[in-house]
Amino acid sequence: MHAPQIPGFTFVDLVGEGGFADVFRYQQELPTRQVAIKVLRSGSDAASIELFRAEANVMAQLSNHPSIVPIYQAGVSSDGRAFLVMEFCPPPHVAQRYRTQPLGVGEVLDIGVKIASAVETAHRAGILHRDIKPHNILTSTFGVPLLTDFGIASVVGETGAGAQGLSIPWAPPETLSAESHDVRSDVYSLAATLYSLLIGHPPFERRDAPNDNASLMTRIERGQMTPLRRPDVPPSLVDVLRRAMSVEVDKRPVSAMVLGRQLQDVQIELRQSPTRLEVMDASPSALGEEHPNDARTLVRPVSVIIPAAVHDRPGPVQPAVEEHTRRPGDGATGGGSLRRPPPQRSGERTLGWAARLGIGAVVLALVGAVGYALLAGKPGDEGPDKGPVRGEGPADPVEVIDAPPAPVVTSDRKGARWTFSWTYDDPRQGDEFKVRLTGGGVDQTEPEYTEATSKTVTVARGATVCIQVSVLREGAQSSAPSDQHCVVGR
Repeated sequence: MHAPQIPGFTFVDLVGEGGFADVFRYQQELPTRQVAIKVLRSGSDAASIELFRAEANVMAQLSNHPSIVPIYQAGVSSDGRAFLVMEFCPPPHVAQRYRTQPLGVGEVLDIGVKIASAVETAHRAGILHRDIKPHNILTSTFGVPLLTDFGIASVVGETGAGAQGLSIPWAPPETLSAESHDVRSDVYSLAATLYSLLIGHPPFERRDAPNDNASLMTRIERGQMTPLRRPDVPPSLVDVLRRAMSVEVDKRPVSAMVLGRQLQDVQIELRQSPTRLEVMDASPSALGEEHPNDARTLVRPVSVIIPAAVHDRPGPVQPAVEEHTRRPGDGATGGGSLRRPPPQRSGERTLGWAARLGIGAVVLALVGAVGYALLAGKPGDEGPDKGPVRGEGPADPVEVIDAPPAPVVTSDRKGARWTFSWTYDDPRQGDEFKVRLTGGGVDQTEPEYTEATSKTVTVARGATVCIQVSVLREGAQSSAPSDQHCVVGR
């Protein structure tokens, strides 16, 4: 599609084409700089354009967030197409990189926490993204990941063009049949995006099966994601992402903030400095509340003018959570208010003043003892790899998804041919196996993936061949590798 004429901007070239918008590079005249202008394809009605402009106004007020692409201007071209003027971010971006080579664990965790901060910021301003995917994470000139395309996908969806506004490979199952206003739908898409960066393709793509939209939707609805076969990815990270991509909405983290903190926990587990969660809170009650500001979390209240077109539409549905961690709480409202003490049961006796003084003395003694222990510590606890990050409690526990048991390998010889066979407890239909052969008797350098439960090789006299087998199961972490089983040719 041709680039529109926009006063004050000179067309340079086409940057990219999408399902519902094209991105062009322009030269801005005043101030002089290169910018990226995303232009919606023709067909938007007046109501959609008005909503688009309203959401652009909100995001422009939030775009000074360090992980959101800055928005400079929005408008409608002479041919009726809505456009956004944004910072130009030169490629390559993660969308080009992850298909060529999966990203490192440390970089993915850093991206995840930063983008979770951006998503949480948008949610608190009343905006759902609805189209989080690798293509919507750009990289600034200084290598900072930036989330883009707020509001555009939701506007396209409002007009009924759901197929255009929905990126199926990263879409949560509830959005495949109906529109979702739940923040946990964005949480799902963010987790699916991170899973893609680790595995090198969308979570539900298969090498041995069709990957058309119908097949992908079936796997998404069943939760049949492709196993992540990377030994450097810790099980805790896989579990965090799988929980966030649960088919059941209620089993996902209740907010992008919670997902970000879980990713921080994995960073701490790997002895990495946790990336700071930085959130701009534009919720109506934000200015009157206290917000965390510590080594892991920074929340800044901001005042944002919400246009009527955004204010009147259905707002994001967010479960009740505790403000300081954004985690589920019993009766918590998320407003930061103090909980009232439980009502006293009838018949209960109150303590007299003497008893209260006695209890107070005991409590003070205990507090003093605990304080001394914390200050004094124990020998050897002062190392940099001990304990939590300064100012933080221990890392949150991670519930590990059950993995299949490691297989047991046996071997049998007929002449120079050796057959390795493996068995394991609780076999299930669809299980696959990762087979790795090593030793001087083989030239195989990459592992083999198979559904067979045996492997036959020819071993030369005096040569050694060793084998290790892991079980790969849909919806679960891979098993530990079997004990190494070696044979020598005779």
